[in-house]
Amino acid sequence: MSEIAQAQEWNISELGLKIQDPDLSIERFTDLCWQLGRFHEAVRFAIGDAIIQGEHLFGEACYQAVEEMQLSEDARQEYVRVAQRVPPSRRRKGLSWSHHRAVAALEPAEQKDWLKRAKDEGLSHHALRDELRNGAEPQASTVCRCCGKTL
Repeated sequence: MSEIAQAQEWNISELGLKIQDPDLSIERFTDLCWQLGRFHEAVRFAIGDAIIQGEHLFGEACYQAVEEMQLSEDARQEYVRVAQRVPPSRRRKGLSWSHHRAVAALEPAEQKDWLKRAKDEGLSHHALRDELRNGAEPQASTVCRCCGKTL
């Protein structure tokens, strides 16, 4: 079993997390949980960005490498869709991938406005999604809010 990440107190492998230090402090455990949460948020954008950049660098040949991720086609498509529709320049620290997913079908200016509002008002991604569904101004474009496809 190969380790993916480790510290003196814990290690992560493809089979999960093992805390090795029986005297691990709550502060270090809290730090570990914070790090895992950041990794969880970052990895979905990283996967989408990797596929986009792999296509650019290697064309169709990149898909053999992408298969190594062992993700469903649907998951890969969703990560790519969000990464394409919300490029790094519009992504906001402090908001989850799910926040960005909620605005992915919007036009760039609308994305910026909604992400700013979500951050300023501390909206959960559920609250943001509900606001978009129920309280958003009518969309000027012909893009589906759910999937981002042109109608």
